[in-house]
Amino acid sequence: MALDIPNIQSYLRERNLDGWLLADFHGYNRIAMDFLNVTGFVTRRMFYFIPAAGEPICLVNPIEENLYKHLPGEIRPCFGYKKVEAALAEILQGKKRIAMEYSPSGRLPYIGLVDAGTIELVAQHVKEIVTSADLIANFEARLTDEQVTLHRRAVKHVLAIKDEAFEYVADSLKSGSAITEYDVVQYVLRKFAENNMETDHAPICGVDGNAGNPHYESVKGQSSEIKKGQLLLLDLWGKLKQPKAVFADITWMAFCGQKEEIPQRLSDIFSTVARARDAAVEYLHSNFGKKPLYGADADDACRNIINQTEYAKNFTHRTGHSIGTSVHGVGPNIDNLETEDSRILQSGHLFSIEPGIYLEDCGFRSEIDLLMTENGPEVTTLPLQTEITPLL
Repeated sequence: MALDIPNIQSYLRERNLDGWLLADFHGYNRIAMDFLNVTGFVTRRMFYFIPAAGEPICLVNPIEENLYKHLPGEIRPCFGYKKVEAALAEILQGKKRIAMEYSPSGRLPYIGLVDAGTIELVAQHVKEIVTSADLIANFEARLTDEQVTLHRRAVKHVLAIKDEAFEYVADSLKSGSAITEYDVVQYVLRKFAENNMETDHAPICGVDGNAGNPHYESVKGQSSEIKKGQLLLLDLWGKLKQPKAVFADITWMAFCGQKEEIPQRLSDIFSTVARARDAAVEYLHSNFGKKPLYGADADDACRNIINQTEYAKNFTHRTGHSIGTSVHGVGPNIDNLETEDSRILQSGHLFSIEPGIYLEDCGFRSEIDLLMTENGPEVTTLPLQTEITPLL
């Protein structure tokens, strides 16, 4: 995606910012590298300054100059830390307020990708450094129309593969064939390949107590056998094997038996999770167009439902994460627990809503994807799961 410098500069001026300074060393600032579309072997310090008016300036080591030649603006080769610091001082002369990948008090560490020493160096030349969180959310995390289409295609595949995986488990249980969590994971991965999809990590399949571990991994030869009467959690995410494709990410709960065999306790806990999920969606729907929407507030709406029950201490993670070309994207998360996400949710932002309750003998999560559109929030992974799915 080409850098839209005029639009970025207009955004900076509207917010009384003198510029946006993207700084990197060794590719550690992955947001800057992705945003600038820099690929290759990056080992030297780089600064790319987008002023509120005028031409951008890229300060790079001559060894890596070719990696940045595609960028708009002036390329200034410079080596030696003393010369680099002097050149940076010249670029920032007269600037009062700039944005960087910096997180005040570490509240949003996904954005805090510039080291403290570099922040100190820049602070010698400007009066105020503010976080670039909303800049990134506006210019890097909003999906294009094409990406929304690719996401919707991924959703269809992921939902279908979920159903096929449940059928695979059901058929094995009916026939008496042994089946393990690992077998289900491998089945899902095969289906991804058949549908020209990819993922960054194996899906999660866990029964009973294993489902109580949010990041459970089933290992060959060590995973549990799936048996009748067990609770089963299946979390799968994937995207099409195409440039700029976007992930779909869902979690569903099943019971290895008939509907009437599902213990009431399990049904009640899942109902709590589903109500919490729906409360987050309703908060976004009811407040759309009335006030700025933040991931932190949607997290509160969801978490408040579970906090009113005995399971408050068992919902141990954020409500949702940004989704993009990476399953954990660079946009706003639905989070006021692990971090305080005060980035405004904008049209084109995609994220999960996935409350969970994790106990020693069982675990529950219900995960959906939600897209912010010009007309309001839209759940893209319908249908919603309203009760535990019986497999027999």
